[in-house]
Amino acid sequence: MSYKYGLMSRRELIKRFGVVAFLLHPLLRSMAKASTSPFAGAPRFIMFFKGGSYYPSRTNPSGITIDNFASTTAGPSPLAPLQAYSQDLILFRNMNIHGGSPKSNGYQEEHGAGLFGCTTANSYKYTKNDAYYAYTDFQSIDVAIANHYKSRADLAGLPFASLNIGGGAHSDADNVGLGQRYISFRARQTGDTTYGNAIEPIQDAGQVYDQLMTRINLICSSSSNQPATDTAKMKAALMRKKSILDLKIADVNSAKSKLGLDSEHAHKLDALLDGWQQTENLVLQQLIALDSTPPVTSNGCPTLVKPTGNGVNKKILTGGTAPLNDVHDQMISLIKLAFQWDLTRVVAFTLSGASSGQQLTSSQSAHHSLEHSGNVDGLVQIDTYYSQKFALLLQALKGVDDGLGKTALYNSSIVLGMECWSNSSSNHYLTNVPFVFAGQGGGYFKTGQVIDAKNRNNNDLLISCQKASGIASDTFGLASLCGGPIIPTV
Repeated sequence: MSYKYGLMSRRELIKRFGVVAFLLHPLLRSMAKASTSPFAGAPRFIMFFKGGSYYPSRTNPSGITIDNFASTTAGPSPLAPLQAYSQDLILFRNMNIHGGSPKSNGYQEEHGAGLFGCTTANSYKYTKNDAYYAYTDFQSIDVAIANHYKSRADLAGLPFASLNIGGGAHSDADNVGLGQRYISFRARQTGDTTYGNAIEPIQDAGQVYDQLMTRINLICSSSSNQPATDTAKMKAALMRKKSILDLKIADVNSAKSKLGLDSEHAHKLDALLDGWQQTENLVLQQLIALDSTPPVTSNGCPTLVKPTGNGVNKKILTGGTAPLNDVHDQMISLIKLAFQWDLTRVVAFTLSGASSGQQLTSSQSAHHSLEHSGNVDGLVQIDTYYSQKFALLLQALKGVDDGLGKTALYNSSIVLGMECWSNSSSNHYLTNVPFVFAGQGGGYFKTGQVIDAKNRNNNDLLISCQKASGIASDTFGLASLCGGPIIPTV
C-alpha cells in the first residue's frame, strides 16, 4: 500500500501490526509530526437518499439562515434537527435537477428525473410510459468515486469498494416497476438486463453486520493469523521496514544519478522517492510513539449486538412493531462501524425510493400522497423525521476519531439527496430543490453556509464531491448541465 498521504490508516496499521494498533492508532497519529491526513484527497463519501424533496416553502425562503434552520415566515421547517450541525453543513437554495425539466427519451415525468438526476446527473429512459419503468445507462456518483478509489494503489486494498444499504428502499408501487427503488448504478455493459446495472441495497441490518464483522474478526480475533501484538515485536517489525525503505531510497537515488538528475526518467522517479521518504518518516514517528506508549492488553474487538432490523417491504417509519426507524438507526450504527475500521470509503444509503409510500405512522398518509394533496404540514412532519436521521448520521460520524483532532464527519463528503417535489395532483417540480451537503471532505470544503445556487444544477454539487475525491473532471453526468464545482473550498 502506498503512503503518499503521509499517515497510515487505521486499517493498514491493524493489518500490519495486529489489533493493538487499532487501539494505538489515534495516539500514533496525534503524535505524528506530519500534518497530512490519509483522507486528504480521499474522503469518505455518502449518498443519503431520503426520497421526495423537502417542500421548498419551508426550506428555501430567505428566513432560513445558518443560525436559523427551525422556522420560516410560512411555518416550521423540517431542517430544525440539523441546527446543531449547521457549521458542518451547506444548505443550497434554488438548485435544479436536470435543468428543471426531465432529460429522457420521449416520455417525461419528474419522479424518475429526480431520482436519476440526483444520483447520476444524467439522462434516463423508460420501457413504458410510466414513472415506475424508468432506468438508466449511466453510473451514479457513489459508483464513480468507488471505482476511482479502487484504481488507486493506496486504496485498492479496502475490503469493500462501497456499501449499498437501505431501509424501506422501494417506491409506493414496486409491483408495477422497479425504476424508483434504486439509487446506485454502474455504467451499462453489453448483456445487462433493464435493471442489470442497478445495485440492490441490502436492507437486512443483520446481513450488513455479518459482512462487516467477518472482515473485522479476521483482524482482531485471537484465532487470526495476525502478527504478535506486543510492543517489542511491533518495534522489530518497524525497524525491518525502515531498513528496507533505506535500501529502496538509496537505490532510487543511485538510479537518478545514472540517468541524469534532470532527465525525464529521473523526474518520474521523484514521485516514487517522495512516497518512500514519507513512509520512512511515518515509521520513525511510530517508533517514537511506541517508546512512550504503555502496553495495551484489551483486544479492542467490537461488542455490538447483531441487529435484527429489515426494511424490505416496510413503509411505517415510527410506532407499532419493527418500524423502519429501528432499521435506519441500525444502519447508521453500521456505517459508523465500517468507518471506524476503515472497511470502505463509500456508502449509498437509501431510506426511501422515489414516489415514496412511507408513512410517519400507520394513521398518516404516505409521503407521495401528502405531496399530491398539497399537505405541507404533513410533509414537514415526515421530512423532519428524515432530517433527524441525517442528524443522527452526523452525530455518529462526529464520534469517530480519525486522529489529528479530526472526526469522520470532517473527513467525509455527504450529500442529502432527494428527487422532485409536488404541490398538487399533477404538478411536479425539479426546480428549487433544497439539497444539503455535510462534512469538510477531509479539509477540502468550507461549510457553515447557506448558498443561493441561482438555478445551477446538482451536477455541480456532485462535481465538487468528485474533485475532493481526486477525480479531476469538471463535469459529471450531462455536460450541458454542468457549470463546475459549486461548494466553496479552503
